[in-house]
Amino acid sequence: MVQYIPPPDYRSLLPPLLACLPTAFVSPRAPPALLPLLSPILRQRVQLLAASSSSASDSWLPLLCWESEPAKRLVDIVSESDAFELHPVSGEIDFGDVEDISYKRLDEETLQAKVIVTDLGLIIIYLWCEGDQEGGGSGWRVSEVRPIKGDTEMAVSNWCPTMAEADEKAKENMMEEAIRQGEDTSAMHGMDNDNIGIEDQQEDDDEDDDDYWAQYDKTPGTQRSQSALSNPTKHMRTTSDAEYFDRYAQVQPEMDNDDPSGDRGAIGGSTLKGDVMASSMRNASELDKGPPQDTYALSSADEGISQPTASPSAGPAAVSRLEESAESQSIAEVAVKQHVSTSVKSLFRLCRSSGMERSDFDRMVRIELETLSMMEEDD
Repeated sequence: MVQYIPPPDYRSLLPPLLACLPTAFVSPRAPPALLPLLSPILRQRVQLLAASSSSASDSWLPLLCWESEPAKRLVDIVSESDAFELHPVSGEIDFGDVEDISYKRLDEETLQAKVIVTDLGLIIIYLWCEGDQEGGGSGWRVSEVRPIKGDTEMAVSNWCPTMAEADEKAKENMMEEAIRQGEDTSAMHGMDNDNIGIEDQQEDDDEDDDDYWAQYDKTPGTQRSQSALSNPTKHMRTTSDAEYFDRYAQVQPEMDNDDPSGDRGAIGGSTLKGDVMASSMRNASELDKGPPQDTYALSSADEGISQPTASPSAGPAAVSRLEESAESQSIAEVAVKQHVSTSVKSLFRLCRSSGMERSDFDRMVRIELETLSMMEEDD
């Protein structure tokens, strides 16, 4: 059920209030007739602060205004104006004309009414108080007294000419406030989700980097290279290029499970396998020592041999050295290529973990390659 609230009757509300204002310069305490006219919160303010005043010259009049500067102007208006003198016939203060009353609803339980007394230069703000026993029941009570001059808060267009319009405006303000709070909440949630996504991405990148660098500490499950263990003297510094590159063939990388010294297939398409040349020479010498054969048998034997044979003048020791040198160079070349490939990949991962783009990495590599070509021309 909607409660009916009557509009304030300023002709019955203003005279008792205006009659109490000049007494503020007579006594530091508010007169008893003033307290029932005030709203509960303003009533407590005047009672407590006026009672705690230490000087007899202090006035309770500034307590009717909630701001310090307007309160000072209120004291000047009441003390300097002759309009607050009682009429000789009616015995009341003649306050003249009053502008139209306007209303403002702050919430469901707070309704204010503004009364502007132009001749006195005052603005009286009334508050509808429900069940105010000290004030004589429900009714309009004074919540603030302000001067018109220099007032900016009362000039804001939040006041409506009727109570119904004030209720509608309050509902609109509540809806706008709810929408604004919802947008702020959504924006905050969006920022939180973005921060969570960025943190997850950073954690994934950190895990990838940890996995990458942790591979250097892992040892492959296959057998280690035996040449590095059986030939410790090969780790000494050498000046020969062949010996230098031969060291790469004897190194088993921690991140490479492929052992170049183990059993392998053909490397680079080569058919050299240990003592192939020596075996061919032994077969040829045995044929020379055996009984003579006919031409057809010899030609058939020659066609069946698909592997190259060494000349009779070359010794087995020289052929073995050539085979070892060729195989060592082939293994060294593969090891160097693997080392270069692994180094380039490591540099790319390092640049990517530092935030460098792929295009910047490619451009940097091209610049270095061009620099190498310039160095070759100088050489």
